[in-house]
Amino acid sequence: MDKYKLAVKELKKITIHDPENGCNQVYCKLHDSDHLGIDSQDENGNQHNCLACQLNDGNERILRFIDETDTSRDEEYCFTIFVLLLYLQVEKLHTIFKILGITQDYVENNWKVLIEIRKWANFIKHPKGFLFTHHPIFIFENDDYNKNCDFKIIDYKFVTSFYNREDESKLRENLKQLCNQTKIIVLIPDPLRLTKEYAKVCEEFCNKIKDNPHFKEVLRTRSTCYDYE
Repeated sequence: MDKYKLAVKELKKITIHDPENGCNQVYCKLHDSDHLGIDSQDENGNQHNCLACQLNDGNERILRFIDETDTSRDEEYCFTIFVLLLYLQVEKLHTIFKILGITQDYVENNWKVLIEIRKWANFIKHPKGFLFTHHPIFIFENDDYNKNCDFKIIDYKFVTSFYNREDESKLRENLKQLCNQTKIIVLIPDPLRLTKEYAKVCEEFCNKIKDNPHFKEVLRTRSTCYDYE
């Protein structure tokens, strides 16, 4: 079965409201009073938490893309849009982390998938020597391929080395390794694995908000919409 369609099932579990099939909108928990919600009626009238909607809407866009697209047709296209949509969610989360004081070390130790998504997005946004390759082949990290072939392999280790940050010496080495190459295989992450790991972060992030009064106070002051209709 198409790996993206398997990922659809996992993403639905945290994005749509269908309790009978084990699907709950994880980020919509932030509306609850034990997360970021406040009593719906007080002297300020109806209140609503915009952060819950922002994050769940982002998940819905990812779901809509992989659910409605013929993902078996063009691996590079599907991977590019899928990772960039995930990356937009990662950037939203990192903005929240900065506001709350959640450190990069914590993210790297506990939510590694967010770092992985960001680095693959960097590879897409800043191609460097990859721009000068000819018709690279995109296959999933767990697919079979001839490991003894003479193709240059771009995997997560390669991406981590050359697409982490700007470095003039690494740029020159990247160009040296990739320019004029016609035999390139890009080992892209399995979308099912990526989605499962991302979904776990969504759950853990919401629980962290729930369990930390200081985080609640800080985010409520910025994300509560008053007189909401």
